[in-house]
Amino acid sequence: MKRRVARLSELAEGRGALVEVDGVEVALFREGGSVHALEATCPHRGASLAFGEVRRGVVYCPLHAWAFRLSDGTCLERDGGAVARYRTSVEGGEVFVEI
Repeated sequence: MKRRVARLSELAEGRGALVEVDGVEVALFREGGSVHALEATCPHRGASLAFGEVRRGVVYCPLHAWAFRLSDGTCLERDGGAVARYRTSVEGGEVFVEI
């Protein structure tokens, strides 16, 4: 189901934001005119990716710098797996996430 989670103006370019959608913590990222939504919890040690550093389409976990692509949630570390990626849309300046 699609849920409104934020106003686009609340999301800073290249920074993350933590939101909850139907009981799921989601990390939102605004980069290059797009909004991406990933599962917030890093599978390595459980840190929130919403507080990680974002560079060139990748978010780096704030705890141990594991890297995840914003486009698909794939971890760039050896055997790191992936985090879930959720569909986003922007309508009338409002950001929606579909879980």
